[in-house]
Parts: sequence; C-alpha cells; structure tokens
Amino acid sequence: MTFLVGIIYLALTLPSEDYGLVKRNLIDLNEGWRVEYEDITLQDVSFPRELHLKENTRYTAARTLPTLPSDSAMLRVRSSMQDIIVYIDGVEIFRDLKGNSGWLTAPDASLWHFLSLPEGSSGKEITLEMVSPTRAFSGTLNEVYAGEGIDLLSQVIRANAMKIILSILFLILGIFMLILSSFVNNLEDNRLIYLGGFAVLFSVWLFGESKVLQLFTGNRFIIGGISYMVIPLIAISYVLFLKESVLQKYKSVMVGLAILFFVNLVGNVLLQVFGILNFISSMALTVVLVSLMIVSSMVLMAIEWRMDGNLQARTMILSSFIPAVFLLAEVSTFLLGRYEMTGSLTGIGILLFFLQISYFTFRSVDKAIQSERESEFLKKMAYVDILTGMGNRAAFEKYVDGLRKKHSGKQFRLAMMDINNLKYINDHFGHKEGDAAIRKCAKAMKKYLLPYGDCFRLGGDEFAAILYDLDEETYAHLIRCMREEIHGVENNHPYRVDIAVGSNVYQEDRFTDFGTFIHETDLRMYENKRKVKENQLEVMG
Repeated sequence: MTFLVGIIYLALTLPSEDYGLVKRNLIDLNEGWRVEYEDITLQDVSFPRELHLKENTRYTAARTLPTLPSDSAMLRVRSSMQDIIVYIDGVEIFRDLKGNSGWLTAPDASLWHFLSLPEGSSGKEITLEMVSPTRAFSGTLNEVYAGEGIDLLSQVIRANAMKIILSILFLILGIFMLILSSFVNNLEDNRLIYLGGFAVLFSVWLFGESKVLQLFTGNRFIIGGISYMVIPLIAISYVLFLKESVLQKYKSVMVGLAILFFVNLVGNVLLQVFGILNFISSMALTVVLVSLMIVSSMVLMAIEWRMDGNLQARTMILSSFIPAVFLLAEVSTFLLGRYEMTGSLTGIGILLFFLQISYFTFRSVDKAIQSERESEFLKKMAYVDILTGMGNRAAFEKYVDGLRKKHSGKQFRLAMMDINNLKYINDHFGHKEGDAAIRKCAKAMKKYLLPYGDCFRLGGDEFAAILYDLDEETYAHLIRCMREEIHGVENNHPYRVDIAVGSNVYQEDRFTDFGTFIHETDLRMYENKRKVKENQLEVMG
C-alpha cells in the first residue's frame, strides 16, 4: 500500500505534459433546438427530450452550428430505434433507414452515428429528421455532440464505464464458476453450471445495455436483439439453479418454468423475424413471466422455509431483498430523469445478490467435497490393512476378481507367504513385539516385491503378492534378499523371524479356474513352511 501511495504521489507531482490520446474537447450541441412535428413547433428545446409521439410520426430538430475547431470535426448522434436523416443547410449528408431482408424483418436497434461534417459547416443549420415505428421511442431526442472522433468515442465509454465494469466482473465470475464445475466432480447436481451460466448471461445483458456493443459488431440483429433474447435465458439459468440448490422438491415445476421461458424466447425471435411483433413489444410478456417466476419461486421458498425448515430457502429469500432495493432505487432515478443510471443500479444489486448466493453455494460445495473425501477415505480404509499399509484380504479378492474378468493371457506369479513363529513371539514377548515382526516383514516385502506388482496382508501372519515380468532367477534373488532382511530382525530382538514362501505362475491352459490356482500356490507355501521348520529342528538337534 505504501508503494502504491508513493507511485500515485510521484505521478501527481512530477512535471508532465498531457500526452493522453483523448483531450475531451467536445462541443455541446444540446441547447437551442427548434423542434417540429405535425403542425407543432417548439422553440429553444434542450436535449435529451421525450416528445411522446404516436409511432411513425415524423419529426425534425434544427439549430445553427457554432464555430467548429477544425474542418475534420465529427458529429455524434444516437438514434433510438429510429430512422434518421441529417441535413446541413438542407443538403442531406447522412441517412440510416432500417431495411428488410426479403420476408424476414431485422429488429429495430438503438445506434450511434459518427458523421464527418463537410468543410465550412460552421454557422450553417443542421437538421435531424427522425421517425420510429416503436411507440416507446417515437419522439425521443438524444444528446448531440461535435468534436474529434476519439473524444466522442471516449465520452461514450466513460458514460457507460460502470455497466462495462460490472459486465466484465460478471463475465469473470461466471467463467470461474463454469471452470470450477468441471473440477468438482463429486457434486451430484449442476448448480455451479447454472450459476455460472446466470453470471455469463447477465454479463451479456449488461454489456448490451452499456451502449458500446457497436465497438465489437455492426450487426443490427445482434445490436438490436441480444439484450431481449438473453433475458429468458437468464431466467432459465436462475430457475434451474433453484431446482438444483433450494427447490429440489419442486423440480417438475422449475423444469416447467424453464421450458416455458425457452418457448417464450423462440416465440419472441419468430415474431420478430417474421415482422409480426418486434422485440420490445413482445418483451412485455417476458416481463410478466419473469415477475410470475419471481413471485412463485419466492412463495415456494417461503413454504420450504416455514414448513420444512429449509435454511437455504431462507437465505435465498433474504438475499433477494438486495436486488429489490437497488431496483427500486433505479426506478426512482429513472423517474427523476437520471437515464444514465439505467441498468447500473440493477447490475450492482444483482452483483451483490450473486456474490451472496455464490458464498452459500461454495459452502455447499465445500461440504460435498468434505463428505466425498470422508467417503473416499472410508472406502480406502475398507481395503487397507491398518498395521502394514498394504491391501487387506478384501483388496486381494477384489484384485483377483479383476484379474479373472480382465485377464488377457499375460502370465503373472502369485506368491503366498506366512510368518513362521509369530504365535511363539506373541505368547512369549507380547503382541506388541508380534506387530513389530509383522511390520518388519511387510517392509521387506514392499521393498523387494512391490516394484514388480502388488502386496497384500491377508490377515494374521498371511501375506500374498502378485508379480509380473519376473523370471525364475530374478524372483529367487528377490526372495533371498527379502528373507535376509527379515532375518536381520534378530539383531535387535531376542527372537528369530522367518517367512515361508510358496509361488506359482498362472497359465490359462493349465488351470481351469483361479480358485484351483490359488489353492495349489497355498499348498506350496505350506510345504515350504514344513521344510523350514524341519531345518530348524535339525539345527536345534
């Protein structure tokens, strides 16, 4: 923080010219307009202004241009779902009329127009002629500025900076959620996917409302339709999130709502492209559906909270008051004429709401992860011998069952092992010493045999190993080394530890089943155990 404060101090105190590309030298042309429509003339009109005319009413606005700073000055005007023609002293310099592609109709779009003013335009009269087929924008007069192109563009971006920043934040959060959902495989539902989708789609809506979409595309269908088309998709992602996280008992209702919004989306697009009803008119039904969805989901969550004690439902209800407050604030600013705030306050409210439900979603995900870890741990422990860390009898049987089902003809060796004199050690030196002897044997087995396959403790003093790619000479050498290490236990303990080993190589053409193979190997181990004991008796004799 100290470093950042120091950098800011240096930036403000060190001498420097203004090398910024944007000088912000704009000429405000929003006063002194003469507006005419039908038989009415209005003098000294200020922009922005709403005339509230009937659709398809043609109206004009005219004023004298002041002295322009250069012959390269540009004019910036905005048409809100309007056809527009611009004149200088009665000479047309620009027109934008919406055209149709055959029997398909493109949506009306609110567009920026950057016009190069002819040389010598200073002191001449500029006239804007407009008409809109949409009642809501018929008679709309937006602000008009003149100046350098980069300054005009910069003002648009700065005026919509809050919406742009919010849309970027939502996009980052949404992408993070979607990426996280691919890593959290143990979560049994898709709540992270729907929550991430909600954030990404809301980001698209905010960006469409930020009036800078033209910087990235000039397609009228996208510019004029994306904000309307994405609203049903936002509703779909939200109701599906509720289905997964809070209202599991009402899954059929939530799925029905999602289908209803999808039908609404398809219907809106078809009505628009066939020229039956434009997006802004059909959006009335979408708004009604969204309102009904919010009310119905709140009622269902209240039932869940009061009747079933669903704390997640309570959290969602309480969290919903946040965007509601910001929405009311935005309506108030709109009624006061603060049109530049449209979308920003709602965006802030939805962001806070999203962050809160994300927090509780992460808590649910964390609990699911912890539960899965515990489950995995218990599953592992069911197949692990606690004393040695080897697989237990259940693990051995599962391993053998896998070999039986998937065996491809590849040979392997089964070694059955048994600790000699373990009962004597337990009886005379205690079970603690017996456990130490078991661990010593297991350590030697893992050291020499584990690199070639897998080792198991079947219980008590019994062990087994399944080994691959071992010839007789290498196998015999490993067993000798293992036994020598086990015999070394005598150096630290007042007893002798030895191990009996019997092995056999599995061949499909020789053994009819695995049971016979394991039994024969077991017999070889007991034969080895008998010989070891006989040798010990001879030595003692």
